[in-house]
Amino acid sequence: MTPVSASALAVRQQRYEDLVRPHLDRLLGFAARRTVSFSDAEDAVQDMCVRAWTAFDELRDTSRVRPWLFSILRTVLSDAFDRTSRRARLVPMSRLEDVHEQFVSTDTDVVFADVVARLDEEMLRLALDAIPEDFASAVELHDIEGFKYHEIADIVGVPIGTMMSRISRGRRLLAGVIMERRQQWALGSADDGRRNDPRGELRSSRVRTPRTS
Repeated sequence: MTPVSASALAVRQQRYEDLVRPHLDRLLGFAARRTVSFSDAEDAVQDMCVRAWTAFDELRDTSRVRPWLFSILRTVLSDAFDRTSRRARLVPMSRLEDVHEQFVSTDTDVVFADVVARLDEEMLRLALDAIPEDFASAVELHDIEGFKYHEIADIVGVPIGTMMSRISRGRRLLAGVIMERRQQWALGSADDGRRNDPRGELRSSRVRTPRTS
């Protein structure tokens, strides 16, 4: 193996930092909503950074560094998820979907945008934590992080049709969690929010309005 000169290593290090550093805050936020504590999230991002540095030469297209980093982070989180068995704390999906159907008779995307508009960061983390990881990460990558369907399919490693299905069902599950906890979180109903705001507007959040890709 050819030794790397100090100057070449310095160039590699600077290139790595220039490409990775701008995305660390969003990566940490994504990890924080998938882990029990913030220190766990920091550990996951640190692990991701180590793996990204090790595999940095494999990144051929620097314009794709963001999905590449999220893909690595998701692998790190998946490994940790398997170790902690978060599935034991999840509520049944069928019950959440039933709750969603009890309160919703309109388009799922519209309802999702309405109810999520009232969530703060902690409520969003708790709601995402209550649904299976495959669905939670799909919704978050698309509706919060703004990745397109094909990018998420690459990050997660599943066909694009499967990813679209996960996003659709994940929104229903997330809406079910929010509706089930709306009194506990003092969210009220979508109609209540419009009545309380004379302009018919809802407060915005970090979640993007669902869109097609």
